[in-house]
Amino acid sequence: MAVDLQTRLQVAKQASFISGDELRRQFEGEWHKGDRDKGVLEADRVSREAIRIFLSQVYPREVIWGKQMGEAPASPSFWVVDSLNGAENFATGDEHFATTVAWVENGEPLVGVVSVPSKRCLYTAIKGGGAFFQDTRLTARTTSRLEDSYVLTGFGHGAGRDRGFEAAMLIKDKVRQLKTREAPALEICSVAAGIHDAFLHFDLQPWEWVAARLILEEAGGKLTDINNQPMKLKSRAALASNGKLHAELTQLLGGHA
Repeated sequence: MAVDLQTRLQVAKQASFISGDELRRQFEGEWHKGDRDKGVLEADRVSREAIRIFLSQVYPREVIWGKQMGEAPASPSFWVVDSLNGAENFATGDEHFATTVAWVENGEPLVGVVSVPSKRCLYTAIKGGGAFFQDTRLTARTTSRLEDSYVLTGFGHGAGRDRGFEAAMLIKDKVRQLKTREAPALEICSVAAGIHDAFLHFDLQPWEWVAARLILEEAGGKLTDINNQPMKLKSRAALASNGKLHAELTQLLGGHA
């Protein structure tokens, strides 16, 4: 199993580089002078095809699932990918966007990669093997008091947007700093890296959090739904934390799920 997961990690890294390079080429082009929405959709499509083609060549019989890839797979083992995480940032010329690749077995991510295409850097994890940014091992912060915490939130565009605003207003005076960013995979990884203490979002899709969840957990953090229950593919409201603040935050936020 360990050898297989190491192989899958290398494949996931390569897929991330290939798709990320496509995104970077699109980002550095002149599409932004025209229709932004069309430009983002095209960048997403090109990146998605790059991931799909590469993974299909290496593992032709395995299921690959993500945005614009149909219904959730019936198979217990599959790849889940996000070809452009942080599309709104991409659209406005902000380099804060990512791609994600994860291998899932029986509902649990065993390999996770989140790439930062603008820097050609990777967050990576294997179940039981720790989490890394490039070659640096990641450890979540040990902040245990809410008033000392640095918290991120995102709002999205779906049904959870209003609940996200309500939750942000609820905690804004209880934390040291509250900031908004809209590339959820990178925000979860920033908690894993010890940059922030928590991230909350009420409108997540699975491909936005599955890879990042493994990275966070391997760094000592925790990702659950807003009621402190395990995340499922249909879950939308999520809390990522350093683990120390999780119970207090879920108690505060649970009524907003």
